[in-house]
Amino acid sequence: MPLRRQGFDGPAGLREFNSALRHTLVQQTVTIRDPSRFRARITEVPLGPLRLISAAVAALHSSRRPHDTTGPDAADGVFLLLGQRATGSITHRGGTDPIGPDRLVVVPGSEAFDVDYPAPAHVLFVALPRALVTARFPGLDGPVRSAALDPVGRALCRQLPHLMNAAAAARAGQRPAVAAMVDTTLTATLHGAGVAVDADPVAALRTAAERLIEHSLAEPALSVPWLARRLAVSPRQLHRAFAADGTTPHRWIQQRRLDACAIALAGSDVPVAQLAHRYGFASASHLGALFRTRYGAPPARWRSEQRAGRPAGHSGQDPDSDPARRR
Repeated sequence: MPLRRQGFDGPAGLREFNSALRHTLVQQTVTIRDPSRFRARITEVPLGPLRLISAAVAALHSSRRPHDTTGPDAADGVFLLLGQRATGSITHRGGTDPIGPDRLVVVPGSEAFDVDYPAPAHVLFVALPRALVTARFPGLDGPVRSAALDPVGRALCRQLPHLMNAAAAARAGQRPAVAAMVDTTLTATLHGAGVAVDADPVAALRTAAERLIEHSLAEPALSVPWLARRLAVSPRQLHRAFAADGTTPHRWIQQRRLDACAIALAGSDVPVAQLAHRYGFASASHLGALFRTRYGAPPARWRSEQRAGRPAGHSGQDPDSDPARRR
């Protein structure tokens, strides 16, 4: 996961900083009383569909005018501003709101604003694309506004810089776990700030769990306890999230691993024993028994008949009733 760091110093750095903001957040214009003393640092880490952005800046004024909101970056999602070590204010069409470590500021990309930091500030942004806002966080639509964070929200926000560092250092196999933890932290923070997220918080947990499972099918430790630890919930909460569809997290993991084996069987010559080892089955015979129950044929027959273009039996259930097939 690439970590991108940029440093800016002096008058030339101020010009570069204004250009960088357009690509990192949204177009805006930063001014400072003495450009020769300007200093800023930006660190950016992409994490799935969202981006975490940390910025350390000198005292400054930043403005985004209405004509700035008509460019190619306009309305491209929402960014959340968290004043990690900052005291300032944001003025918008609805008034003026404070920026500080105990507040969450919601800034849609289509809105104009003025931001003032009277002293050096360290802030963190979570940049959310439009599709994610629409699907997961509809309450973020609307004008610029600032919401007070409760003690839990403040504690959660203090974890985001650590998660950002973890995301930057994570190997490919670790990234889904970090992304799931950020998703859970962000969802809980927004919920505590009174921002509408998924209509049902259990549904949000189910979505995060499914995403983590899908990216971790070949992880040897993948299990219900492993999943619960990485999502910072209890196994009981996980079971409740999957119970609505009449399944369990263990069964879901098993079904998704069987589906991954089916895809591999149809598209490669990987031996069944190797697939069993890759996806956490006790043996080739164990995989074969479960595979036959789900797909109506043993793995070798499934492979040959799929390649011949013939159906290899059926699983004995209506495919449309199987949550793993629907999703």
